[in-house]
Amino acid sequence: MNLHFSPGCRWLAALGLVVLAGLSMLTSRPALAQDKPLDAAALSAIVERLAGAKVESIAPSPVAGLYEIIVKGNVLYIDSTGQYLVDGQVVEIATRASLTAQRKQAYETANTPVLDIHKLDLADAIKTVHGKELPGRVLVTFEDPRCGFCKRLHQTLATVPDLVLYTFPVSFLGPESRGMNEQIWCAPDRSVAWSEVMKGIPPAIPDARCDLQALDRNTELASKFRVTGTPTLFTASGLRINGAVGAPAIEEALRASAR
Repeated sequence: MNLHFSPGCRWLAALGLVVLAGLSMLTSRPALAQDKPLDAAALSAIVERLAGAKVESIAPSPVAGLYEIIVKGNVLYIDSTGQYLVDGQVVEIATRASLTAQRKQAYETANTPVLDIHKLDLADAIKTVHGKELPGRVLVTFEDPRCGFCKRLHQTLATVPDLVLYTFPVSFLGPESRGMNEQIWCAPDRSVAWSEVMKGIPPAIPDARCDLQALDRNTELASKFRVTGTPTLFTASGLRINGAVGAPAIEEALRASAR
């Protein structure tokens, strides 16, 4: 991610300062003369007490005196004495690039498993077929029924020939999404119910309740593959596509998957 500073901020570059954007002092105390640098284990313990989660990684940061901490997938910084915890972006002045964003992306790439469609429980997905079922022309999607971009994607996918979709419904947009997903999941034909919702037609209230555990498993599955927004798509080979891309991009991804 490259950052472009406004004219009012250009004096920072002139002074050659390291920018800490969105600085948040989560904990602080007056500096004491006898304060000494702590080891990585002690610094990790401080962060774990504050965050209530295990530190996944700790290492010296590009800024002297600060350690980079990764917890819950987020990149934070702590000074060597454990007095200050910094939540923000470290920006390299020369390139105006966020080193924090680069590190977060590299960490996620290295620690996110590759989706293998053969290892998925496709019974937890809604299957929709456009045209013929052909080898390799398969997409796995994570979508929310209230997501506007998902509705836009649905219109695009309808134009892609000979495509099989396995949609894992998630409820990222709150309880209303969960309620809609439950109605869709209990519908006589889930594919038809999902298609109608994507066209803006509210789901019908089913005559009876059904087993909803698949919806909970879908939330866990999305977390496993670090899906944090909808729509997120995967090809059969595990190639990831974020957002409501157009038909040409989808076709290119399917060709790349086949290769």
